[in-house]
Amino acid sequence: MKKILYIALGILLMSVTACMEVDNWAEPDAGVHGRVIDSYTGENLLTAQGDWGIRIWERTWKESVPTPQSLSVKQDGSYNNSKLFGGTYDMLPYGGPFWPVDTLQDVVFGGNTEQDITVTPYLQLLGFEYALNGLKLTLSCVVKAPIRQGLPNLIEVKPFLSLSQFCGATNYIDQADYNNKRIQYNKSWTEAFGDVEESTVLHIGPLPVKAGYTYYVRLGANVNDANKKYNYSEIIKVVVPADAQNDPDAIPDFKNGTYPFTKADWDGTRWGNLADWKTNAAMRTREGRGGYDGGWEGAANDRKSLGFEHWNAGETAIVNGKLYQTFDLPVAGTYRFTMSLAGDNPIKANGGNDPRYIVAALGEDLPDIENIATALASTNFAGLNQDTGIATIDFTIDGPKKVSAGFVVNFTGNEQNVRASFVKLEKIN
Repeated sequence: MKKILYIALGILLMSVTACMEVDNWAEPDAGVHGRVIDSYTGENLLTAQGDWGIRIWERTWKESVPTPQSLSVKQDGSYNNSKLFGGTYDMLPYGGPFWPVDTLQDVVFGGNTEQDITVTPYLQLLGFEYALNGLKLTLSCVVKAPIRQGLPNLIEVKPFLSLSQFCGATNYIDQADYNNKRIQYNKSWTEAFGDVEESTVLHIGPLPVKAGYTYYVRLGANVNDANKKYNYSEIIKVVVPADAQNDPDAIPDFKNGTYPFTKADWDGTRWGNLADWKTNAAMRTREGRGGYDGGWEGAANDRKSLGFEHWNAGETAIVNGKLYQTFDLPVAGTYRFTMSLAGDNPIKANGGNDPRYIVAALGEDLPDIENIATALASTNFAGLNQDTGIATIDFTIDGPKKVSAGFVVNFTGNEQNVRASFVKLEKIN
């Protein structure tokens, strides 16, 4: 027994001394730093912290296949790594929002090598501005596509808000009030804007903010390549005053009134209820839902539209179906209710000729079509061009009033539908 114990102790002692051998490899003492440069501006290509990187391969040892390493690119478009082994490397920026670029070969890392890399971004975001009105923030910019031949489809333009100086897809306030204000395209640049380099001025908002908070904000736009990373505007610091508040006499507008629309719930494939809108039972013909149309391509490509439809005789007809909101209008005057088919909705429609009205009426409900003359104002927009059509009604109140505004429809024929791009309520006098 004692002999066995001595053997075990000997093995343990040998193991410990083996672990005490000195590593004779010197620690990495080479580094590389530099900038990823936008070929259009000559300035750093702005990104989000750690959103994409630079791949490097050490080529010093020819006998073996090199294992790639990654250098992270910072938010300001610079990079730096001071813990690399000296040698000869290949470098390739990858995974970012730019056109494919050639590998940079035979770059010698020794000491602290400086190596800038130039790329050509898919998109540029120009003229980025913000407007703060009380507790409502609106962002705007122009998107530019200098190269349109071969450009992947434009996906979206999205707002990013953060409470720290790091702002972008890797660090932002992820909430529906912001995400649902993005402008989605999912189409070619030419389909979205025509064969031009620059878009019109795009406005995103209003975005709700909090009094006394400081936000860091920017816009991003991306295309449907393998990575779907964003090209960004610069970051702007927005300080919301501690005493900021919305104007109590401000004219209320429709909530959830612009494409992309937000659903309160849906069937998981197409039909749902619109958030912030009221419907009556006659409008809810899709298994108890109505007013939201996600399109016919399923959940993976939800089109986020305000919409209602009666397509064939096998479906329940919509008789005096109503979709509306109720407002407390604060002052006397003349108001305008606008409904636009024209706009960014990718599935906008106005099919068929069955009666479809935009209506404004006193109180918390809208009249049936047979009593439409009792409304403050109404118009039947059947036949309005589905690509360019805009319908408006004006109405006057003599003091503060509760007013409802929205849609009343009778869809009993086949292939009747409406999918609008936006609605708006404003005071014009």
